[in-house]
Amino acid sequence: MLHHIDIHLRKIDTARPLLDALAEHIGYRRVAESDEFEEPGFVGYETATGGRPRFGLIPDPASLPGSTRLAFAVETRGEVDAAAIIARLHGARAIEGPGLHPEYGDYYAVFFEDADGNKFEICADADACRAAISPRNE
Repeated sequence: MLHHIDIHLRKIDTARPLLDALAEHIGYRRVAESDEFEEPGFVGYETATGGRPRFGLIPDPASLPGSTRLAFAVETRGEVDAAAIIARLHGARAIEGPGLHPEYGDYYAVFFEDADGNKFEICADADACRAAISPRNE
């Protein structure tokens, strides 16, 4: 199981509004914001139920975006559509979609970048959509 992901950002203040706005929508909540926790300026998120995987924002003036894309699953296509609106309103760029990507099966997603050029995706595929109509195993 994935434990956590650190996202290094040149300017946290420019990327954080986007991730703060999306966090609750994609099932996360901000749990740490401290110069004493982890790294100076670290901002941490955990799942809404208090679990993992977690992700954190780490200030790193030398950071350069790479080719890695961080994808978050939501349960419905409507949630993907809403995430796309949130992303547009909070400074995302290079937005593609939302839309169906049959090359991946029954896969609906929006792709975008934060202000530093880090790549993100919000997706709902057939498995996620089935989870929305059946009880969760917690």
